[in-house]
Amino acid sequence: MPDSSDIADILIIGAGTAGMPCAIEAAESGAAVTVLEKSNRLGGTLHHTGGQMSAAGTRRQQQLGICDSVQAHYEDIVSMAGERVDKGLARLAAKLAPRTVDWLDDLGFPFDPECPTLIADHEHYSAPRTYWSPNRGLDILATITRPWQGLVDDQRLQVFFQTQAVRLEVDDGRVTGAMVEDADGTRRTVRARSTVLTTGGFAADPELFARFAPQAPPLASYAAETSTGDGIRLAEPLGAQVRNAGAYMTGLGGFKADPGPGRLRDWRDGWAMVGSANQRAPREIYVDQGGSRFINEDEPSNDRREFAVMSVAQETFWAVFDHEALFAGDCLIKGWENEDIVTAAARGDFCWRASSIEELAPMAGIDPAGLGASVTQYNQAVSDGSDPLGRRSPDYPLVTQPFYAFRLQGGSGLSWAGLNVDTQLRVLDTAQQPIPGLYAAGEVLGMSALSGDFTVGGMSLTPALGFGRWLGQRLASD
Repeated sequence: MPDSSDIADILIIGAGTAGMPCAIEAAESGAAVTVLEKSNRLGGTLHHTGGQMSAAGTRRQQQLGICDSVQAHYEDIVSMAGERVDKGLARLAAKLAPRTVDWLDDLGFPFDPECPTLIADHEHYSAPRTYWSPNRGLDILATITRPWQGLVDDQRLQVFFQTQAVRLEVDDGRVTGAMVEDADGTRRTVRARSTVLTTGGFAADPELFARFAPQAPPLASYAAETSTGDGIRLAEPLGAQVRNAGAYMTGLGGFKADPGPGRLRDWRDGWAMVGSANQRAPREIYVDQGGSRFINEDEPSNDRREFAVMSVAQETFWAVFDHEALFAGDCLIKGWENEDIVTAAARGDFCWRASSIEELAPMAGIDPAGLGASVTQYNQAVSDGSDPLGRRSPDYPLVTQPFYAFRLQGGSGLSWAGLNVDTQLRVLDTAQQPIPGLYAAGEVLGMSALSGDFTVGGMSLTPALGFGRWLGQRLASD
């Protein structure tokens, strides 16, 4: 017989964006809750997320006199997401979103003073309903850790770190918990009335990424290192369905010493270079390996920018600029100093510097003739004040040596395919029937379920938090 500590009302696998709120609500409702976390820390993707949330009908909107509604939010989501979106889940997410934001507000979340507002990085909402904080996901983590820790201290919630579920246990067709492996390799069974998968996505796992996004280049990841598809691997042997295979959107880029697959470093800094023309007017051009420009560098839509990067071989591209452009204003990379780029160019692993374009191109791995032609064409566009690619303000001709090339790599931080669930968040099998006792929330559902084929603002983070809370409340009352 298992020890009494290995029996719970609710077993939650993954202590991240969805798992922590689920555990908090369930424990506060009186349920005996056990949480397994394979890493040695709380938070999962909260350590990586940009932290944008979206919600309509919050107290903050009302205090500012913003007229908005859950229905308007839902209609915007469906309009922006496209055909892959699960309308039932989208409606549930929109309904839960204001409760989620108000909950964080009650817990003392440090909203940026501008919130709520319109964000134009991707297609923007019809009303100001985007929220964030200065320290992104880390502020969310700090905020929800306070009630979490109180429940742990009061022994109303138990968490096991460096403990991984190795298989789900089934009795008479119902999931009854999991076989788990502790940090020392000891295996034991944790029994539970309900089991919740909040394990995150698979965007750090090359094998699952290749399986579910076969059209994409080999995985270059900036996802949380724990995003290895554990929920899918646990549920598939029970017949669970993974939907939206083939759905995929790149992230706009990070950088690393070697091109191609692997982990991207400083991805958020690389994203700041190309991520939004709304943040900084470009002083560089972007070219592919053949030296051709492939995008209007001040294109305001991140969705269109991402699709452009996906059209480039291996999603590898270069920002090319000259000495004058480098020092003409704030650093081209947010959070860096101009001299940091000079230092990186001297090192020569993902950034290079040369006295001429002809010399620069082979150093960076760009076709010299193609880059030379693009620079000539762009310099003429600056002179004419009209760019063939539609750049609104062609400025900063590439004429002042030294010249720089900074290699960037499209990458994946999110999983677009995921477990299929119904609007009660029950995991469904391939016959569209619920697997008794098994639930899921968060990125394990896949981005496409709530964002379709595009990136709809706040529709990863907010539903993860909201679904987690809602599921914890419901399961505790079952």
